[in-house]
Amino acid sequence: MEIDWCKCMLQSRCRLNLINLNTEYFDNLTGVYVIWSGNDTSNVVSVGQGNLRDELVERKIDKKVLEYGPDLFVTWAAVPRISLQGVEAFLYSELNPVVHQNITCKNFINVNLPYN
Repeated sequence: MEIDWCKCMLQSRCRLNLINLNTEYFDNLTGVYVIWSGNDTSNVVSVGQGNLRDELVERKIDKKVLEYGPDLFVTWAAVPRISLQGVEAFLYSELNPVVHQNITCKNFINVNLPYN
Protein backbone atom coordinates (compact mmCIF):
# COMPACT_ATOMS: atom_id res chain seq x y z
CA MET A 1 0.00 0.00 0.00
CA GLU A 2 1.31 3.44 -0.90
CA ILE A 3 0.64 6.07 1.74
CA ASP A 4 1.34 9.81 1.84
CA TRP A 5 3.59 10.74 4.76
CA CYS A 6 3.00 14.26 6.08
CA LYS A 7 5.69 16.91 6.04
CA CYS A 8 5.47 20.31 7.64
CA MET A 9 5.89 23.73 6.09
CA LEU A 10 8.36 23.95 3.20
CA GLN A 11 8.61 20.14 3.12
CA SER A 12 10.60 20.14 6.35
CA ARG A 13 10.49 17.70 9.23
CA CYS A 14 7.81 18.21 11.86
CA ARG A 15 8.94 18.74 15.43
CA LEU A 16 6.75 16.78 17.82
CA ASN A 17 6.67 19.53 20.44
CA LEU A 18 5.65 22.24 17.93
CA ILE A 19 2.75 20.58 16.12
CA ASN A 20 -0.59 22.28 16.72
CA LEU A 21 -2.94 19.33 17.11
CA ASN A 22 -5.98 21.56 17.71
CA THR A 23 -6.54 22.38 14.04
CA GLU A 24 -9.44 21.07 11.95
CA TYR A 25 -6.93 19.05 9.93
CA PHE A 26 -6.68 16.53 12.79
CA ASP A 27 -10.46 16.21 13.28
CA ASN A 28 -11.30 12.49 12.90
CA LEU A 29 -7.94 11.80 11.23
CA THR A 30 -6.90 8.17 11.69
CA GLY A 31 -3.62 6.73 10.57
CA VAL A 32 -0.11 5.76 11.59
CA TYR A 33 2.80 7.78 12.92
CA VAL A 34 6.56 7.47 13.32
CA ILE A 35 8.58 9.47 15.86
CA TRP A 36 12.37 9.64 15.65
CA SER A 37 15.14 11.44 17.47
CA GLY A 38 17.57 13.91 15.94
CA ASN A 39 18.77 14.07 12.37
CA ASP A 40 19.24 10.33 12.02
CA THR A 41 15.93 8.89 10.85
CA SER A 42 17.10 5.42 11.87
CA ASN A 43 16.74 6.48 15.55
CA VAL A 44 13.07 5.52 15.64
CA VAL A 45 11.59 6.13 19.07
CA SER A 46 7.92 5.20 18.62
CA VAL A 47 5.48 3.85 16.04
CA GLY A 48 1.74 3.78 16.49
CA GLN A 49 -1.74 4.03 15.03
CA GLY A 50 -5.21 5.32 15.79
CA ASN A 51 -6.81 8.73 16.08
CA LEU A 52 -3.75 10.82 15.28
CA ARG A 53 -4.69 13.81 17.42
CA ASP A 54 -5.19 11.63 20.49
CA GLU A 55 -2.11 9.52 19.84
CA LEU A 56 0.22 12.48 19.28
CA VAL A 57 -1.13 14.36 22.30
CA GLU A 58 -0.23 11.30 24.36
CA ARG A 59 3.24 10.99 22.80
CA LYS A 60 3.96 14.67 23.57
CA ILE A 61 3.72 13.86 27.30
CA ASP A 62 4.87 10.23 27.27
CA LYS A 63 7.95 10.04 29.50
CA LYS A 64 9.23 6.96 27.64
CA VAL A 65 9.21 8.95 24.39
CA LEU A 66 10.45 12.24 25.85
CA GLU A 67 13.57 10.69 27.33
CA TYR A 68 14.89 10.48 23.74
CA GLY A 69 14.27 14.22 23.16
CA PRO A 70 14.25 17.14 23.05
CA ASP A 71 15.00 16.86 19.34
CA LEU A 72 12.01 14.68 18.39
CA PHE A 73 10.46 14.63 14.94
CA VAL A 74 7.23 13.04 13.73
CA THR A 75 5.50 12.15 10.52
CA TRP A 76 2.13 10.53 9.96
CA ALA A 77 -0.08 9.20 7.20
CA ALA A 78 -3.82 8.68 6.91
CA VAL A 79 -4.67 4.98 6.70
CA PRO A 80 -8.12 3.34 6.46
CA ARG A 81 -9.25 1.98 9.83
CA ILE A 82 -9.40 -1.57 8.51
CA SER A 83 -5.67 -1.43 7.68
CA LEU A 84 -4.34 0.34 10.80
CA GLN A 85 -3.14 -2.69 12.75
CA GLY A 86 -1.48 -4.35 9.74
CA VAL A 87 0.35 -1.17 8.73
CA GLU A 88 1.43 -0.52 12.33
CA ALA A 89 2.73 -4.09 12.63
CA PHE A 90 4.74 -3.71 9.42
CA LEU A 91 6.24 -0.37 10.53
CA TYR A 92 7.06 -1.76 13.96
CA SER A 93 8.82 -4.74 12.38
CA GLU A 94 10.74 -2.65 9.84
CA LEU A 95 11.71 0.30 12.03
CA ASN A 96 12.29 -1.40 15.40
CA PRO A 97 11.36 1.53 17.68
CA VAL A 98 13.12 1.82 21.04
CA VAL A 99 9.84 2.34 22.91
CA HIS A 100 8.35 -1.12 22.74
CA GLN A 101 4.71 -2.05 22.70
CA ASN A 102 2.77 -5.25 22.32
CA ILE A 103 1.92 -5.71 18.65
CA THR A 104 -0.44 -8.65 18.24
CA CYS A 105 -1.33 -8.34 14.55
CA LYS A 106 0.47 -10.90 12.39
CA ASN A 107 -1.01 -9.76 9.07
CA PHE A 108 1.51 -7.14 8.00
CA ILE A 109 0.47 -4.62 5.38
CA ASN A 110 3.58 -3.38 3.59
CA VAL A 111 3.76 0.36 3.02
CA ASN A 112 6.38 2.79 1.80
CA LEU A 113 8.58 3.99 4.66
CA PRO A 114 8.38 7.66 5.58
CA TYR A 115 11.88 8.75 4.60
CA ASN A 116 12.79 6.53 1.68
